[in-house]
Amino acid sequence: MNGVLQAELLSTRKRPGVWIVGGAWAGLALVFGVVVPYIVWLAIRNKPVGSSGDPEQLINGVLPDRFLSGTVDLYPMFGSALMLILGAVLVGGEYRWGTWGTLLVQGPGRISAVLGKAGATAVSVLCVTVLVLTASAGASALVAALTGRRAHWPGAATLLGGIGAVWLISMAAASLGILLSILLRGTGAAIGVGLLWLLAVENLVSGLAGTLPALKWLQRLLIGPSAGSLATALDPSGKPNTSVPGVVSVSGPLTASLVLVAYVVVCLGLSSLLVSRRDVT
Repeated sequence: MNGVLQAELLSTRKRPGVWIVGGAWAGLALVFGVVVPYIVWLAIRNKPVGSSGDPEQLINGVLPDRFLSGTVDLYPMFGSALMLILGAVLVGGEYRWGTWGTLLVQGPGRISAVLGKAGATAVSVLCVTVLVLTASAGASALVAALTGRRAHWPGAATLLGGIGAVWLISMAAASLGILLSILLRGTGAAIGVGLLWLLAVENLVSGLAGTLPALKWLQRLLIGPSAGSLATALDPSGKPNTSVPGVVSVSGPLTASLVLVAYVVVCLGLSSLLVSRRDVT
């Protein structure tokens, strides 16, 4: 497994798609998480509280003490979709290039090959997680300096919890992308089905759960609401950020974490089973 993982890490590092997706998400998280709220605050800061919103609430949401929850808030609607694309790109390309056979003839078993790709995905997702949080923290500190406010940073335990939460959400979405790319034998179809599920079906279920209580149990099993629950747990106010689309809190942090872990285990297990039981071409 050590040799398989090293080979997959080398392959992952040389794939332009990984850098593009990771860099794109870091840029989008920076823009939508910090830059846009700051620009809106500049536009409405001298206006009375009303239809334009509360300027203080808006700017407080991007200051250092809340940058962790603000970053996690972006995952239910945006970040999980990009991480699903990352997982699909890392595995689905083997079908597009017809390189599964070449990979397996080198020696690793089928399950070892899948687990090697999963390990490389986990490392890639961790790198993207650190990049996104570092960029958000830097931008948050800059906003605090520009507005003349004191920077109150989260404690070490909270910071580690935030990194773990972002990595777990990302890994759950990436594992779903891996499963879909293996199930559908390609990248394009996997991305299409995955985005349909994350952006349409999950939001539809969350929207109907308020009027159909029978759907609440299903809502707790979805990636988006679980991500929203973790974001709420990291927020000092303990309340979901309703200004960000798709953010809902449906369970405690432990339950949400277990749901996301179950996504990783089930998706990777089914991926290994599919690759080991059927023709890879």
